[in-house]
Amino acid sequence: MSGKRKIAVISTGNGGQALAAYFSLRGFNVAMYARDQERVDMFTDNRFVLSGEAEGTASVGLISRDMEEVISGAYLIMVTTPAQYHHVVGAAMAPYLTDGQTVILNPGRTFGTYAFEKTLRENGCNADIALGETDTFVFTCRSTVIGRPTIYKIKNKVYVAAHSGYGTTRRLVELLSEHFKSIVPAESVLYTGFSNIGMIFHPMPILMNITRVEAKEDFLFYIDGISPLVAGILEKMDLERVAVARAFGVDVPGAGGWLRECYGSRGGSLYEMIQGTDAYKNVLAPTDIDTRYVFEDIRTGCVPVSCAGEYAGVKTEALDSVIRWASLLYDTDFRADGRNGETLDFDRIQKDEEKWK
Repeated sequence: MSGKRKIAVISTGNGGQALAAYFSLRGFNVAMYARDQERVDMFTDNRFVLSGEAEGTASVGLISRDMEEVISGAYLIMVTTPAQYHHVVGAAMAPYLTDGQTVILNPGRTFGTYAFEKTLRENGCNADIALGETDTFVFTCRSTVIGRPTIYKIKNKVYVAAHSGYGTTRRLVELLSEHFKSIVPAESVLYTGFSNIGMIFHPMPILMNITRVEAKEDFLFYIDGISPLVAGILEKMDLERVAVARAFGVDVPGAGGWLRECYGSRGGSLYEMIQGTDAYKNVLAPTDIDTRYVFEDIRTGCVPVSCAGEYAGVKTEALDSVIRWASLLYDTDFRADGRNGETLDFDRIQKDEEKWK
């Protein structure tokens, strides 16, 4: 095991388990980080059985809540924890990062590297690392049984960008392409950030099906949970996302274009395209209303895009309605505790985009 190159996976959720198993099957020494001991203890051993588009049985080297031990010696650190916890894992990671390591937020959601870099800096990290993010998670996957992840789809196209600019982005593409054929360079982290489709596809279907989720009803999240009416609302949210991105000088695809790129989906409307996406046909809805589909995707998607729209003078009435509705239902001020204008420096972000161009 000591002779193998080491990769750290920062998460033990669906994506973390799938990614750890995938890397282990490819012969890497994999260490997984969990935020608390309960998450460590849910694994009876370090053996994983992966199924779906990649199959096999392998063992990861370490599952631990000791961040220093997990990332020590890792040439690649994949942060797959929900984005609302980026500040938590960033603070835990900051004292132990060393020169030459690469940290990828997979995905970063909106303005992910800005928030993560700020956390590292505030916690005393001076290491010379390469920090980047993807626009989406590389797999569509679930792990309904601990240690038994299923990859429904390895996405056809996943964009990556480096926080420090396009020169580093090219190096990240070369590094990640060793593992995934779908990796392509993005022009900047604004492209990956505004390509955040989770904020479109996740919160509103939960809010529109909240009683079904609360009752722990089994239903297919995308296929049953997104009706023509719900899809119409998603289209309005998506138009606002694209308009805000354009105001920052970035042209990102609409949700339909994204589905075509990632999954090869076809259809005349967003509803038809979602219904025709094979990777979505077996994905069940959450059975707990306290889901990352709300807490992650509103805080790190809807809120920062809404705030960026306010900064740029672009109206975001549909996104604002989602934020207000979720705040009322969950008795939580999502705008106040999300990535907002108080925590993000939009002047710097705008200047960075102009510099990258």
